[in-house]
Amino acid sequence: MDLVFERGDASAPRGHALLYFRESGGEGKLYSTYVVVLPIAIDLVKYMPPFLANQLPNVNAQELSAFAFPPMPEEAGGAAQLEALAAARGDDLVFGGDFAAGQVQDMLVRVNDLVQEYAQRYQAHIGDAAAAPEPVAAPEAITGHNVNEVLFELMSERDRLGELAKLTGRLRFAVEGSDARQVQDAEEEVRVLSRYLPERFRIDDLLRAAKDPSRSGGDLAQLYLERCYKLADEDYPSLADIEERIRGLEAG
Repeated sequence: MDLVFERGDASAPRGHALLYFRESGGEGKLYSTYVVVLPIAIDLVKYMPPFLANQLPNVNAQELSAFAFPPMPEEAGGAAQLEALAAARGDDLVFGGDFAAGQVQDMLVRVNDLVQEYAQRYQAHIGDAAAAPEPVAAPEAITGHNVNEVLFELMSERDRLGELAKLTGRLRFAVEGSDARQVQDAEEEVRVLSRYLPERFRIDDLLRAAKDPSRSGGDLAQLYLERCYKLADEDYPSLADIEERIRGLEAG
């Protein structure tokens, strides 16, 4: 089976990829390995003592410069986790097809064949790029906010609230220290996270309070954060008390 590029360009491989397979039958578990094509050709013989070099089998440079580790794919998480990991690292994400459990030897051969196919595509791409008269455009950079957005999407609501609490603390620290750059960065991350939280959590109100340098601003931000947790837990009696305290602080 040919390589199927689910992330990246089959005509322009990056030289590093997550290669995964799906177990046929059963639960259809995913198994993955990591493929690397070294940018420099290796002549392994020159690094070995003469008496060992004579015993080394004939292996071409591509086979030495491209490899998968581990050689036998290990059980991986779901497709979403693999996609997020590939995005965070800037890797190609390649599907190698289905396989039957227990066929270890066949799987080792198959991984090796796909690694060599990936390496051939990479070398063809690099050769074309080197021959081109114009510079190749750099790949689009993955910013920290883009990576975080992928991770936020995969989190549970409870984990997102944990991130919200950490970011709120970071924002308050920056506000109290008059660090405008850190204030801006923390606020942007909260706004990215807010896309994955319900509107009833009133993140805009929490941000407004957290950016107030006064003590009451910090107290109000803490109440808004506690309010989010009470809503998530559906603890409505405690929620009523918190909202009463919020009204009191805002009126004051």
